[in-house]
Amino acid sequence: MGLIMKYNIIIYYMSRFTRNYSDYLKSQKCCVRGEEGPIGPEGPIGPVGMPGIQGYTGYTGPTGRSCKGDVGPKGPTGDKTFVIEHPMYSDKYLVHACLEGPESGVYYRGENKITNNHSVVINLPDYVIHLASEFTVQITPIYNGKITSYNSSRVVNNKFSVFGNNGEFFWMVQGKRHDFQVEPLKTSVTLKGTGPYRWL
Repeated sequence: MGLIMKYNIIIYYMSRFTRNYSDYLKSQKCCVRGEEGPIGPEGPIGPVGMPGIQGYTGYTGPTGRSCKGDVGPKGPTGDKTFVIEHPMYSDKYLVHACLEGPESGVYYRGENKITNNHSVVINLPDYVIHLASEFTVQITPIYNGKITSYNSSRVVNNKFSVFGNNGEFFWMVQGKRHDFQVEPLKTSVTLKGTGPYRWL
């Protein structure tokens, strides 16, 4: 059989296969359905992170030790620590612990100054009064060669005023997001999590 004839036969079968397969795809409309495919099986659960850096969620957050010493009522428990890269030494980690309190709180801080020997108004973000309540304000004068005293108004409509003579100061506003039960009976709640990382 000549080379040209073999080539023509190959082209014939290829074109027939291509046309048939193309017709098959068109009949299936696999490219124009726009439907989602079936959901695959759920993947395996990932490994549990190391204590202090594993992720967690919860209304009250994970619990740490419950007494001042190293041992709590039911044995050793840990602080609520987390690990970050050290900003100066690549061979070290930096370990910080969470601040604790009997409320869910937020804070805002900054610095400002009085230039009219009377007062200055400080504005907080617009969302603050929709996020928290029961605000407190702390003012810390910045020493400029003389002792200075400042007084603050309450936070009203996302702003407060600081009164005093000319000078600079730091300020901090703290607020409460919401209450939670601080001393629940063990029989009335269900703990989640394991070890020191437990929450309600």
